Amino acid sequence: MSDLSWPAARILGRAAIRGHLELSDTHLRFRPAGMAAKLQGTPFAVQLRHLAGAGVTETSGGFLRRGRQRLCVTLGDASEQVFDIPRPDDVAATIRERIPGAAA
Repeated sequence: MSDLSWPAARILGRAAIRGHLELSDTHLRFRPAGMAAKLQGTPFAVQLRHLAGAGVTETSGGFLRRGRQRLCVTLGDASEQVFDIPRPDDVAATIRERIPGAAA
């Protein structure tokens, strides 16, 4: 299988670090891009065998703002990484297909 890549923003507290989310046969990686790579961007990488799941989480937008759907990746230690990405449901399904031992 070939590597897949999507433009994304990794959510860290109140900050959103812009970059690219990459899915290979063995790893899920986030690479910061632009100024974020130089100033505040911390790359994120995890082997697919250490992923417990991937799904979509709803965030509230506040008063008079609509909510957003974001990609939520759960690791084996129950920690979660959240990414703002176009079409998070499709990306989550693609990641779930690549998790070893996951039921299809």
